[in-house]
Amino acid sequence: MNVSFESGQAGQTHEYHSSRVTTPIKLNKEDLQVLSQVNPYLSSCHILLEWSVILLAATVCHHFWNPLLYLATVVIIGARQHALLVLMHDGTHYRLFRNRRVNDWVTEVLLAWPHLVTMRAYRENHLAHHNYVNTDKDPDWRRKKDNPEWHFPQPIKSLSGIFVRDLIGIGGVNLIRLASSLKSAARKPDKNVSRIRLAFYVAVVGGLVVSGCGSDLVLYWIVPFFTWLVFVMRVRSLAEHFAIENRAGIYGQTRTTQTGLLSRIFLAPKNVNYHIEHHFFPSVPFYRLPELHSLLMTNPEFAHGAHITKGYGRVLLECLGRGTSRTHPSAATIASQVTPLAMAES
Repeated sequence: MNVSFESGQAGQTHEYHSSRVTTPIKLNKEDLQVLSQVNPYLSSCHILLEWSVILLAATVCHHFWNPLLYLATVVIIGARQHALLVLMHDGTHYRLFRNRRVNDWVTEVLLAWPHLVTMRAYRENHLAHHNYVNTDKDPDWRRKKDNPEWHFPQPIKSLSGIFVRDLIGIGGVNLIRLASSLKSAARKPDKNVSRIRLAFYVAVVGGLVVSGCGSDLVLYWIVPFFTWLVFVMRVRSLAEHFAIENRAGIYGQTRTTQTGLLSRIFLAPKNVNYHIEHHFFPSVPFYRLPELHSLLMTNPEFAHGAHITKGYGRVLLECLGRGTSRTHPSAATIASQVTPLAMAES
């Protein structure tokens, strides 16, 4: 790949709370086209892999029942549910399949509907988040800004209590509220899509109950959904956009987290930890994000400005006000090195 960058677009800077956020670094067109190529075969393999692991884990636990094995199964399935939602996120950006109808229907049926959300509603919410990240026009930010659970730094007792509530299922109410808020915020849904979605739930739930697998639905889908999935989504969300200090402009709104193997399996699947890279270039599918990260790190502006934290343990320390990122220059240093963000009115 021919590594080259273009400077950010010059323009008038407006107040951050009322402006649409633009990417301060521009890749040249050829580089971005290469990185943004969609591989439908790879997408299909990832979807098949995650569902296969879920079915295999549930089958093994069912036949060799043991309380400790069941706890491990809940963690494994909850982590794979999270991976499916990350794939849904790529489908939201049309990054799974080149054919947009195929992309949307596969994303809905195999990735969104099993998690009680619709991709189309999520897309409206998520694109607004991208355009106005951590501002009053960002629906994710509006839901969290007045909630003390999302104010940092926090005492360790408070943060631990939040995690415990998530792990025992109490925090799962937030997922139901999120699904409801996405539905109410979206445009009026297509009646045919709504009918197909209802038929999907009737067929899946009815088929499992009639076949005597209703309890398996609870044990191997609903319990992981309301426990481990809620917990890892909490950790991922706070790592992406919270407890970030001493960074200028958009660099102060999102974080990339360096991960090890276990984190990639149980906390941050599908390269979802490369979050600032995704915000800068959402056209890049998840399997090209490490390559994008390496390319961006050759740019001094990005290397000095990006908030990169080594591991989710250190992210939690930052949430407690005790940690620092991998590189943590002063605000003055950043200001002297980072090209001012180009802001444009929506």
